[in-house]
Amino acid sequence: MAKPLIGITTSQFLTQGGIMAGTKRQFVSDAYIQAILSAGGVPVLLPIIAEQEAIAEQIAAVDGLLLSGGGDIQPQIFGEEPRRELGTVLPERDTHELELVKSALASDKPVMGICRGCQLLNVALGGSIDQHLAEATLQHDQQSPGDYAGHTVILEQNSRLAGLWGDTVMTNSFHHQAIKEAAPGLRITARAKDGVIEAVEHEAAPFAVGVQWHPELMIYKNLAMLALFIAFVNTAKRK
Repeated sequence: MAKPLIGITTSQFLTQGGIMAGTKRQFVSDAYIQAILSAGGVPVLLPIIAEQEAIAEQIAAVDGLLLSGGGDIQPQIFGEEPRRELGTVLPERDTHELELVKSALASDKPVMGICRGCQLLNVALGGSIDQHLAEATLQHDQQSPGDYAGHTVILEQNSRLAGLWGDTVMTNSFHHQAIKEAAPGLRITARAKDGVIEAVEHEAAPFAVGVQWHPELMIYKNLAMLALFIAFVNTAKRK
């Protein structure tokens, strides 16, 4: 049986120096690539594009969609004006990923969202984002390395995540935004001890899970985190 192809979303930047200054480059953290390989999948990078037909073909070509982390999402998408704490936004990435999510879910292909990707999944389905966690009492933007898990996350019973890890799981944390209102059809399945939403799961899709932390940075020191990627990749296996 062929290994499942997992599409991974990318970000972009402008080259600052040299003869290529001003040119766009697209990229993704190698940690996502290694996590998919470790889970038994084949990573395929999905560059940011605008053509609707080509976006549909991107989803048609893969067996699952991994929404990677990155910058903030345009608040206008969920009906708000930008707060002054809003970070860098990339409108073309937002538009591309919203279309990818809708196409993947319509095709019953599994979707996994990490950090920004968790928020993007929620926004794509009609939810909203807290633009800045001013009221959070816990640290959500740790200064320690990514493989350090110092953040307790409480899991909801009878959820996919609880099936993997039980009642709680220790995670890393690198975000200043989080889901504010979950979209229709998304169940909140994890929270930090200060109430911040840490994970959502789609109630009807075969697999659509968003987590606010970065499990791809933890898989070598905490093999339990690899279980989430394995569940995702196994769902994506070709019939």
